[in-house]
Amino acid sequence: MEENRIGSIIGWFRQRFGKQMNDLDQVKPCLCSQTCSSSHSNASSSVCSPSSSSYSLKSSISAKPSTSDQPLPSVLFSAFRSSLRYDVFVCHNDEDSDLAQSLTSFLEHPSNGLRCYLQERDCPVGGAVSTELLQAVQDSHCWLLLITPNFVRDDWCLYQMHQVLSEGPMSQRIIPAVVDMPRSKLPLELRFLFTVDLNMNKEFGNTQVYRAVLQYLKDMSEKEKSSNASQSDG
Repeated sequence: MEENRIGSIIGWFRQRFGKQMNDLDQVKPCLCSQTCSSSHSNASSSVCSPSSSSYSLKSSISAKPSTSDQPLPSVLFSAFRSSLRYDVFVCHNDEDSDLAQSLTSFLEHPSNGLRCYLQERDCPVGGAVSTELLQAVQDSHCWLLLITPNFVRDDWCLYQMHQVLSEGPMSQRIIPAVVDMPRSKLPLELRFLFTVDLNMNKEFGNTQVYRAVLQYLKDMSEKEKSSNASQSDG
């Protein structure tokens, strides 16, 4: 009798706790399921976090590098490029400041790496505007003229344009970028130059400006190397 009683008690415990273990086994898959209800969201994140971390690590390894991870063009590390303080002098009317700053931000982005001069940002306080302007023009490899209806009505912009033309006439250094201006309305001095159209596709136009600057730096850097090599041979 005593053995039967003890056996009954043991059977009851097995039945009771075996059922709880089965219930837990049924809950566990729910914790890791994507269709799990919101009531289990906290438990799900704590249970699945190791596999999630592993997945994130795999994703970061297999993902392609972003544009900013790409190395800068080698010409940006050349001695010729380093000979001047700025890569691009940006000339624009005050009414077009937003457009000029947007283009400058693109050129100066870490993935592009250019150095730009903006008068409102880079002209030192207390400096004579004409003196600082002339210095910036002379200390820049290329000159970007943001040609808009505001530009052609602004005597100060036209003065800057003539300063640029006097420094490098008929050269790749002058980059006219046109917005809302037909060629027939461009200043006469610029109609013989190729222009960048920022009307149809702004992003493509920005890229054209960037490539034009790089091409000039590359051409002049190679020319300087050839000249130095010739002098060494001589």
